[in-house]
Amino acid sequence: MNDKTVKILKSSFWAVLALVLLWFSFRGVDWGEFWKVIRSSRWGYVLLAMAAGVLSFIFRALRWRLLLLPGEPETRRLDCYDGFTIGKLCDLVIPHVGEFVRCGYVVTPRMTYDKALGTVVLERAWDILMLLLMIVVLLVFRGEQYGGFFLENMLEPVAARLNISLWWLLFLALVLLVAAVWLVFTMRHRSRFCAKVAGFFRGIGQGFSSFLRMKGKGCFLLLTALLWLMFLLMSWFIIKALPMDLGLGLADALFIMLVGSVAGIVPVPGGFGAFHYLVALALQTLFAVSFETGIIFATLSHESQAVTMIVCGLLSYARQAFKRRG
Repeated sequence: MNDKTVKILKSSFWAVLALVLLWFSFRGVDWGEFWKVIRSSRWGYVLLAMAAGVLSFIFRALRWRLLLLPGEPETRRLDCYDGFTIGKLCDLVIPHVGEFVRCGYVVTPRMTYDKALGTVVLERAWDILMLLLMIVVLLVFRGEQYGGFFLENMLEPVAARLNISLWWLLFLALVLLVAAVWLVFTMRHRSRFCAKVAGFFRGIGQGFSSFLRMKGKGCFLLLTALLWLMFLLMSWFIIKALPMDLGLGLADALFIMLVGSVAGIVPVPGGFGAFHYLVALALQTLFAVSFETGIIFATLSHESQAVTMIVCGLLSYARQAFKRRG
């Protein structure tokens, strides 16, 4: 089986998974009530969420540029922005392919494709570290409120199915994780998959070391903080957009945003299905919001950002096409 066939099969599998998750999320929805709530939503807040999405693209592009500058001081801000938004547009079709696509828009004789891809790995490593850090902080300070979601919906069902205690499950998971890391680094020269995973872990370490050597550390941290603030505002504005009062605060919006970010790790095109199901489940489990209302929230949140990605990506693609013709 050649590489092209494998890629087609992988893409088909994740596309089918997205459709299954969408069906599972939307089954039983009262479509009359669904569209009634959508039409009565406060669309000004939806537009604010979309504006926060555009700002997040800008902050991501500026932060990525900081990692590119040591290798290519002439890297243009607009090229970074265009590459990123075009990559997000591609992600709506093939999951995570945008990380590879955007590198092509900043390649120069000094900034080779491999070097550009390395900066993407470093940037993504920082995002994952920030995501984990915020989850830990939220669980430390609001563990009684939010910890139950992860226990009841992820860990306890597995423990019950295996007929073991939760502590034994956590211990077993830790042992398996250590064994997996050891196996990956042992087999990295023999297996392409292990080499990629080992490269990811090395990327996290390089991300720290690269940050320590970076000249604009303060700017990098500020852009990272602004980026995650935009993510929080995108969640908060959609809460305010709903015609009903869910009684949720900023801390709740942060938790929902983190759940949505975890859903984004699932490699389905554009996060369709996975985002809708997990976010609706979180709202139902923790805040006694009906699953159907949770689906409406997830739909407004996800689809408004999908439209933002499409518009910004198409504009960037047109600008780059015009630039190359000139």
